[in-house]
Amino acid sequence: MAAEATRKKLIATADKLIRTKGYEKMSVEDITKASGVAKGTFYNYFKKKEDITLALSQNHLSSLNNLIPELGGLEPEDAIRKYLINYLQIVVKSGDKMARQWIRYIVDPKNYKKWEFDLDSLQQLLEKLSAEQKLSNKTPINDLAKLLMTEVYGIVLSWCISPNTVDPVKDIKTFCDLQLTALMNEYLN
Repeated sequence: MAAEATRKKLIATADKLIRTKGYEKMSVEDITKASGVAKGTFYNYFKKKEDITLALSQNHLSSLNNLIPELGGLEPEDAIRKYLINYLQIVVKSGDKMARQWIRYIVDPKNYKKWEFDLDSLQQLLEKLSAEQKLSNKTPINDLAKLLMTEVYGIVLSWCISPNTVDPVKDIKTFCDLQLTALMNEYLN
């Protein structure tokens, strides 16, 4: 119990420090000092500073993943739309500094677990919709999840490149308005 509390404290502290200092200027020592633990304690939970990025992402997205059972009760287009919009609202709320670190993190092939986490979460929603018989059994769940998550990642990347001209939430709404019906039509029951 205490170990989990310490891990959560490290994650929350890193989250605050990234928002104020930026990832590059934040050190493991900054995290542990602000958390009130010894520097070595960090390495009981994370192998290196970069590893906290995945934990931060999972922490931020946990509320969305908890909504999957509820979203599974909606019509597929509505459920997917809400999921994608909520995902990007969480990213925007986390801030562009966090998003830039997230981009740096995910482009390293060693960090494939972030992609797998995001893909798995969206697949869970699609599987729930299929189990509720709202999607046909011929729905290519994995391919559809990849396609949708690739769109989300592209929007986040675009926002990081040009934060003054890209509005991630508006852009995912536009994508849903223009593409989601055509994309999903073949798979609806």
